[in-house]
Amino acid sequence: MKKISSLFFVVSFLLAQTPSPYAITSARSSEEWVKKGIIYEIFPRQFSNEGNFSAIEHRIPELKKLGVTILWLMPIYPVGIEKRKGTYGSPYSVKDYYGINPEYGTLRDFKKLISSAHKHGLKIIIDIVANHTSWDSRLMKEHPEWFTKDSTGKFIPPVPDWTDVVDLDYSQPGLRRYMIDMLKYWVHNVGVDGFRCDVAEMVPTDFWNEARAALDSLRPIMMLSEGQYPEHHVKAFDLTYSWNFYQTINAVIKNEKPAAEFDSTLAREALAFPKNSLRMRFSSNHDENAWDNPDVIKFGDDGAKLAAVLVNTFPGVPLLYDGQEVGNEVKLGLFEKFNIDWKKGKDFRDLYKKLFALRKKNPALSIGEFEHVSNSNSGKIYSFIRSSGKNKILVVLNFSDKQENCDLTLNANIPLRFSDAFSGKKVDFKNVSSLILPKFGYRIFVVQ
Repeated sequence: MKKISSLFFVVSFLLAQTPSPYAITSARSSEEWVKKGIIYEIFPRQFSNEGNFSAIEHRIPELKKLGVTILWLMPIYPVGIEKRKGTYGSPYSVKDYYGINPEYGTLRDFKKLISSAHKHGLKIIIDIVANHTSWDSRLMKEHPEWFTKDSTGKFIPPVPDWTDVVDLDYSQPGLRRYMIDMLKYWVHNVGVDGFRCDVAEMVPTDFWNEARAALDSLRPIMMLSEGQYPEHHVKAFDLTYSWNFYQTINAVIKNEKPAAEFDSTLAREALAFPKNSLRMRFSSNHDENAWDNPDVIKFGDDGAKLAAVLVNTFPGVPLLYDGQEVGNEVKLGLFEKFNIDWKKGKDFRDLYKKLFALRKKNPALSIGEFEHVSNSNSGKIYSFIRSSGKNKILVVLNFSDKQENCDLTLNANIPLRFSDAFSGKKVDFKNVSSLILPKFGYRIFVVQ
């Protein structure tokens, strides 16, 4: 759903200067495939002209070749008709948690898609919209007592602007049991590998904790919170959204903040979140694309490519929204049907393939430690090393719209050898320690 700035962007704990109570705890342990994951978000309606599961299944080999490892499907349930927005309605206006949107296909079609993904070594997670349903939902008809009412006894949406949905009341024990049984159904009976949980901060954390314990009893899964609550990392979720990181990218590219602000972002996260918390990094997603702008419009082509490099080298798990890999410029609104031009943007696709291959080859980029590298131009240029054992990657990024030079502070007394991470060509120490980068340019080196 469209996020609300007061809840998701301006989070006071990310501005704190003292550690939160959660900072001295540890995040729950996650599966290796989660920690090393590369998430690809699919809006089935917009992903193809057909807008169905079969079209996604047909392109599984292509997605595998691109290098993604986890497919996240936006809600696949039937969409409500009452108070619908637009022609097709929002996929987040869920009519039946056990149903399949007939525009996308059947349950059998979805199971085929899952089977094909698994055969290619990919995982599939689906959106769960636990906070609200459509006004004409199955739950509203069967259990109206599970919905929130105002002081006059009228049902209400969770947010005034979300007029197409009605709020669920988690003080109702029956609702909690229903939702947990429903989540178990999709894992045990259908075969999904986890959930992306919409507006997870608007559902009680103790519910998510209970739900995760029930799901863990079935098999290992992944849960992604659309939120930034540190408490989500303790028991329920593997990942949270890093809206703060996205906003920092925006501010640095616009020259509103220095490039060194990314270090401040990590420092504030360390003060707020449990140790080893996984944050999902992104330069776009369905909300940013639809309500703000596609990354290529917001940052420009070169800026979007630079952001992609940072997303895939910065600590965290990267996300790619469908169409980013071809430089899609179209706002993929939630209420209508749009098409992505998959024939364009070869340079974007090539870059993402290289970045994903680099992540898979170098554990430093997925599970490695982060080390700040000082440079002589920290207002414009950001530099750091990721390390996992002997595997070390040096990343240098120019966030200026002009050519910039910088000298890196590297230990000249240690006989380091460098090679270009993409070409494999050896690079002399002097050509690494002193760099000239074009506007929004970047260099990535393997350090030996």
